[in-house]
Amino acid sequence: MNKKLVLLSLLAVLAIAVGVWLGRGPFGGNSSNQTLRSVTVNQAFEHLLYIGLYVAKDKGFFEAEGLEVRINTGGGDAQAFSALTSGSAEFAQGDPAFVAIAAEEGWEGRVIAMAVDRVAIWGVTFDETIAPFSDPAGFAGKTIATYPDPNTSYVVQKELALRAGLNPGVDLQILQVPFGTELATLENGRADIAQTIEPNVSQVERQGGRVVFSYPDAWGPLAFTGVMTSKNLIDREPEMVESFVRAYEKALQYIATDFEGAVAVGKERLPDLQEQTIRRALRRLIDSGCIPSHARVNEESWRKLLEIRVSVGDLPAIPTAVLIDNRFAELANND
Repeated sequence: MNKKLVLLSLLAVLAIAVGVWLGRGPFGGNSSNQTLRSVTVNQAFEHLLYIGLYVAKDKGFFEAEGLEVRINTGGGDAQAFSALTSGSAEFAQGDPAFVAIAAEEGWEGRVIAMAVDRVAIWGVTFDETIAPFSDPAGFAGKTIATYPDPNTSYVVQKELALRAGLNPGVDLQILQVPFGTELATLENGRADIAQTIEPNVSQVERQGGRVVFSYPDAWGPLAFTGVMTSKNLIDREPEMVESFVRAYEKALQYIATDFEGAVAVGKERLPDLQEQTIRRALRRLIDSGCIPSHARVNEESWRKLLEIRVSVGDLPAIPTAVLIDNRFAELANND
């Protein structure tokens, strides 16, 4: 091979290398001019609590990682998880306890990212005779509206009552209602206190109601909402799973450092909410630690979730199998 051909070959290799380097996104993903891999994530609900997922999509983090992500809404944690186990979605976002519960039936799944790392619900009321309290014994004699069992909100309420020595159904009433109807139970007098999430909490405050009990303060870190997938998908396509988690990690970092940008995404996703409500709600979620700054699943949070599930009988014992997979979040955080 003469020198001219050698030189041309070297230039060609260099051009390919530069092209590959330029073709990667800002966080190690693929360029938008390459074919995007289509994947579906089924979320339990559409609301501000899932701001990490919306930032990952709307700010282009998924696309930068080579993914075209479709977000479907199941209408509940069980429905979102069912979409995952049936194969109609590659990922599910909702109550991560379903991974442990399904493992008892032989289905192998993993929690790969944490979306909400506190019990992101607050007890609100319009009843001026109910003073704020931090001791769960204050629930005595009250009717509390919660989301249906086996949702973590119901489980947490029941566990708090038991820890305070209260007998549900006798010393207090737990009223299970569909998501989105909890505040109506206050208006029609069926409940004294309603568990609810943001932005409902901020809306209640603007309407003259107030927070009387903080579940994030009562529990501390707890795996409330996670991103889940099947072990089969992890084994078959680890690179795709890594890309998804990397985008989610960047979204959580974005929320922690660019509040105005996160507010803008919230306004776009929830146009019926007033900007003031979104700001107040998002600030509470961040300051309370409900929205984590990293995607890694906190082992303490996961253990506490499993413990309360065992305590109320949803699990026979703490699973011995490892049901969380932090490899992808750790790789993303080290980028």
